[in-house]
Amino acid sequence: MRTSAQRIAAYEARMQSTLLDPTNAAINDLAKANFATYANEFVPKQQQLRALLNALSIPTIQFGGYEAYNGEMYHLWKTTDGPAAVTTGAALVTKWTSLGLNAIALKAIAADLYNITIP
Repeated sequence: MRTSAQRIAAYEARMQSTLLDPTNAAINDLAKANFATYANEFVPKQQQLRALLNALSIPTIQFGGYEAYNGEMYHLWKTTDGPAAVTTGAALVTKWTSLGLNAIALKAIAADLYNITIP
């Protein structure tokens, strides 16, 4: 798994195209800063997720589904709080459980990584 610094460097390399209009330089700088903030927040969550999945003895073949759930929980964590976060989190657990993931693991991810306790 690439670190946040590696992801940021790759993103910046893509953004340094000579074909970009110079008037877009300010927008590009803002996009780079926003991506750096996102990567520095999300990558540690992703590393914590891997450690938690290993501790719960989740098969590696299922990590992709849990990472997708983690992405949805990250978005929820950034945009919602309080009872709305709990209700939406419960809906996400229902969704991913119906797709074959373990409900106990999903609730543990919500609680341990995002401090959202799902009943």
